[in-house]
Amino acid sequence: MTDNDQPGAAPWGHGRPQLRSGEETKRVRAWYRSVVCPRCDAPVGRVCRTAAGHPAERHHARSKAAGSPPYEEWRKEGLFRTSEQAVIPEILRDSDTMRDRFNVDEPLGDAAAIVGHALVHQVGFSLGDELVLDRFDDAARALALARGPVGSADLVTVLAAQVAALASILAGPFGDPEATYTTFVREQTSNARQQQRREAGRSTSE
Repeated sequence: MTDNDQPGAAPWGHGRPQLRSGEETKRVRAWYRSVVCPRCDAPVGRVCRTAAGHPAERHHARSKAAGSPPYEEWRKEGLFRTSEQAVIPEILRDSDTMRDRFNVDEPLGDAAAIVGHALVHQVGFSLGDELVLDRFDDAARALALARGPVGSADLVTVLAAQVAALASILAGPFGDPEATYTTFVREQTSNARQQQRREAGRSTSE
């Protein structure tokens, strides 16, 4: 039996150093975004992008260029949460709500919760709102930390099965679900690249 299997034990990830205060998370992001990314050329203050134009937490080259954040200085300012200060992330509360609502197990509740977050912020995603992207990234990371490798793998399995089912519905009884999904991915990639080019044009004009 592991520590997390003990009665009353906190879920995997709670109280760990990775679960930072909101202010510290903002400072870490601002620190790494204080330099232009050598890999994707993301300008100062903007999120990194993959080759397809999708948002990325940050590239290794950018982390190396910025250097390590001054954690010791921030620790003295009291930015690190203690185990007594730790709170349950909103995404986990939403997962519990979904489990009760649909009477399903944990992976399905997690899937419903994270998809619900994405649907609520769909407009922000389409506009590339970095605040929305950061909040969603925080929710996904909190969920992965809380569930651990096995729970996260279960979540991925559920999400993949749901996407496949939706592709079949969109394709219709005589369509090809795989072709439908491939077309969707290509459209999303094309839109992301167009947005990346627009952002590059704005940064150049500035």
